[in-house]
Formats: sequence, C-alpha cells, structure tokens
Amino acid sequence: MKRILWLAAVGLFSIGLTQGVRSLGMGGVALPGPAHAGANPAYAAFPDTWGKEGIQLPIGLLRLLPLFPDTSPFAYFTDPQAFKANFDLLSAYDQASHLHSFLLNPARSPDEVVFRVSANGLSITDGSGRNLIPSFQTGASPEKPQALIPAPLFSIALDLGPGTYLSFGAFAGTQGVRLSPSRELAQALAGGSLDVCKSQNPSPCVLEGAGAFSAGLSLALGFAAPLAEVPGLGRVYVGVRGEGFYGLGYAEGRALARPTFDQDGNVSGVSYEYRYFLSYPDYLEGSFGLGAGGMGYGLRGDAGVAVDGGRWALGLGVRNLLGFAEWRGLEVQVRDGTETRTPTTKRSDFSSPEFFVNGAYRMEGTDLLVAADARFGSVAPAFHLGLEYPLGPVALRTGIGYEGGLRFGVGMGLNLEALALDLALTTHQAPLVGGTVYGIALAVNF
Repeated sequence: MKRILWLAAVGLFSIGLTQGVRSLGMGGVALPGPAHAGANPAYAAFPDTWGKEGIQLPIGLLRLLPLFPDTSPFAYFTDPQAFKANFDLLSAYDQASHLHSFLLNPARSPDEVVFRVSANGLSITDGSGRNLIPSFQTGASPEKPQALIPAPLFSIALDLGPGTYLSFGAFAGTQGVRLSPSRELAQALAGGSLDVCKSQNPSPCVLEGAGAFSAGLSLALGFAAPLAEVPGLGRVYVGVRGEGFYGLGYAEGRALARPTFDQDGNVSGVSYEYRYFLSYPDYLEGSFGLGAGGMGYGLRGDAGVAVDGGRWALGLGVRNLLGFAEWRGLEVQVRDGTETRTPTTKRSDFSSPEFFVNGAYRMEGTDLLVAADARFGSVAPAFHLGLEYPLGPVALRTGIGYEGGLRFGVGMGLNLEALALDLALTTHQAPLVGGTVYGIALAVNF
C-alpha cells in the first residue's frame, strides 16, 4: 500500500523562540534578556548582560536560491527540468523552517510511504524498507486558529515613554505541524497484530497529518519596568503586552490514511480522506478566485516576571493568557472522492496559555555559564540545556535540547576589539524520516 508523501506541503516556517547563533551553539537554550521579550514581556526592561547576540546572518536563505534545486521552489523558473528531478517538499520545508542555519543535509522525502504487512507484523516504511517515524509535532495544535501568532519576521518599535513601547510588524509562519497514529494504529505497530485494525469499518487504525499556516500584520503595545530590589533575592522585573493582528492569509489542513480489508480480512489497500480550510481578505478574491475571501483578526494578552540576582537570573513568561482569533473563509473536505465546499468561520479558544521558563547561572571562580529553559502548555513541550566557557577572547559552547526531537549544538565565539564572530554547528531531528540534520549558523557584531 503506497502513497507519495504530501505532509511537507503544510507549512513554510517553524514556530519557536528566537534563537541566535550563541544560543544555537548552546543547544538552542534561551538566555535571559531583551532578545526573548517576545516570550517574556518582563525582559523588555531586563539588562542585556546574559543574552547578548550578534547580528545573525540568515544564511539558510542561500538554499532557497536556484543553485540548490532540491530546496528552492524558484528553480522551477530557472531550470524546470532540474526542479522536476530534484525538488523535494520535505527538504524545502526543513530548510525554510531553519532559516538561521544552512542545512548540510536537509530531510529528504521518501519516494513512497508504505504500510508493510508481513509475518513479523505491521510497519510504516519508505520505498526502501526503512522505518518512518509515525509521530512528530512542533508548535500548537493545528486543529483551530490561535491568537498566539508566529513572531514577526521584522518589526518597527517605538518608545512611548518610561517602560512603554509600541511595535508593528509582519508575520508568516506555521502555527503547528503534527503527524500522529491513532491509539489503535500505535497498538498494531507495537504488537504486530492487525486484529485491532479489523474491529470496525472503517478501520480505527489511522495515520493523521495536520498543519496550519498564517500570515498577517501585528501591532503590540507593551509595558515593562523594574521593581524595587528585594533583599537577598535581587531586582525583580515585570511586564505585560497586548498584541493584535490583521490576517492576510490562513491555511489549515488535515489528512487521514487507513488500511482497508477484503471480506477475508486481508489488507486490500489504503483509503484516504482530507480537508483543508483557506482564508484571505475579500479584496484578494479577484486575484485568487478560490471562494475563500473573508477576514482574519485576533487579540491576546501576555505577562511575565524576571529576577536578576547578579550571578544568576530567572524568568517566567505566559503568552496567550487571554486571547481570541477568528478567520472567515472556505472549508473543503474530500472523502471517497466526493468534494464538499462550505463557507466556514474558525475561532480560537479564549485562553490557551503557553508557559516559558528560563534561567542562567555563572559559577564563581570559573565563569562557566550554565543555562536552561522549558516551554509547555498549549504547545508541544520543549527544553534546552547549555554551557559556555570563556577562554580570554574565545568562548566555547555546547548544549542539548528537545524540540520536536533531540538536538545538540556546539559553537564558539571570538571577541576582538572591533569585531565579534559567533559560529555554531547545530542539529535537529528530521521530521517524519528521522535521522540527524546538520546545519551551520553565523553571526557578526561590530
């Protein structure tokens, strides 16, 4: 039973905390400081003593040039034959999800996804018989819109007075991506028996893929300030932020694959069904003509607190404590070859908080820096642990983490009088197909 891979088409950009090259060299850990004010509003007023980062060069964009037809959609316009022979959706998604790094070996789609039934049981493999990973998730649940939109690709900030700021920017990115087996399919894969898959019709053994992508303009108003120093603890910082958005596009998709059986209980094939939802402003209907013209908007509130204890720092941020998002558009469902198109309004929950906690400690006598962070709540859990050790003008770094799969990083920094350089070798687990993907990241500071 075979099917060409489709999953990688569900998104372009990953969701996550801003990770500079210094952080990437430490396994992706987020150091306390203004660089992470998006995750913790209190950091907007926090001193920039822990998380200094250079100007990150988006060298991953190089792989979107036609010189690399396996990851560049633009190769279609320069060399259609090379594009047809080499372009890979999963590779393009993997690189676009990690624009901070030039990926040396981006994930490669299997030519086929095969449900393999043998005397040893049931497995999901590619066309060469290599096992695929039937479970993968990053970001939030892709079933409904979120008021917690992706971080802006760029923003313009205005200082409105003591502790108050206004920022405007454009965003585009995935809300979440998920591939998961049903409980019955997981049981069949683990036990090697198809009996549970035959218990109902249609079969309860389902492999599901889902993803959501949004784009638009955001406007945020925030306030952050230090409180009086607490004896024996340190200086405490607090912050709040409200962020609203006007939507320019939202796409959400979900597909299911399940085995089918003949009257004798033998596997006869695979049935597929899928649905997707599209929304874009009404004035774009003349350009797209898909019947999905509508409107998208949302508003949410964030809060945070942080403590600077001198040789240590700790912060807790809560995003989307209260929020609301709505998209009006068109939902299309295809089941057994029959397509149904329905004008639909999709709404988020009123509260779907994401928690972010991070901290750092500099050991006395050695200046060894230890840092850690964790993210949980309405998103797939993630955590990182990193180390940095200075040797004069050179800093050595390493770290590990979990972010949709295990990852590690090694890096170094060189701080000269007029120039500072940061270099990192970073990894992540390839979605769906497994294996380690390596990337190189670079930053400069003058």
